[in-house]
Parts: sequence; structure tokens; C-alpha cells
Amino acid sequence: MIGKNISELLYEQRKTQVWLAQQCGVTKGHINQIITGKAYPSVQLLLKISKVLSVSIDKIVDTNS
Repeated sequence: MIGKNISELLYEQRKTQVWLAQQCGVTKGHINQIITGKAYPSVQLLLKISKVLSVSIDKIVDTNS
């Protein structure tokens, strides 16, 4: 669900996984693993992602979206 939410936010903001990875200081592969549900982000990475995408962490981890 976290990955799906991040993917939707990237789409809405017309941003790429590569851009997000660069902004967060991680590899595109790591972002891709999170989006596909093969890995989960650390709390620190969740904070970075929410800051970079200008959304609350709740918006990323929301299971109702």
C-alpha cells in the first residue's frame, strides 16, 4: 500500500522514481522495490519522501486510498 501511494503521488506530481531517489539520496532500485512492495522504507526514508513530495506521512501510509 505504501508503494502504491508513493507511485500515485509521483504520477500526480509528474515526478519520476529517478527524481525521487536522487532527492532522497537512495538508488532508483530501492525506490522501485518500495513501490513494487518488495521492500519497506525506513522511518527516516519515509520522512524524506514525505518532505520531498510535500505530503504528510499519513498520506503515504494511508491504507484507505
